[in-house]
Amino acid sequence: MKKLIFILLAFAISCCKQNLKKKETLIGTWEVVYATEIETGENNWPEDDQKHVVVFKPDSVYVDSHIEYAWSIEGDSIVLDKYNAVYIKKLTNNELIVIYEFFGEIELKLKKTSNNY
Repeated sequence: MKKLIFILLAFAISCCKQNLKKKETLIGTWEVVYATEIETGENNWPEDDQKHVVVFKPDSVYVDSHIEYAWSIEGDSIVLDKYNAVYIKKLTNNELIVIYEFFGEIELKLKKTSNNY
């Protein structure tokens, strides 16, 4: 029984460290590169004069400077206000790809423009 508790505790600590690393990587300013409708494969490129920016702060995220959500990391998802979640498909220091449901599944690719917010 002690071994089982130790294994579960080690797993929980490992998951917390991974989630903290993901959160630290997400903090900063991200620009949308493209959105793809998964079912049709149709790409929606932002127009030259229309940039979409997502700013992750430690306790909130801003979408296009005016929509604010509280956020957290739970496993492989970014949870927004505990109502909506987006699946993290890929996360590096400079690239973020997420999948979310909006009248069908959408894959959104973002590039990091700044570590500041």
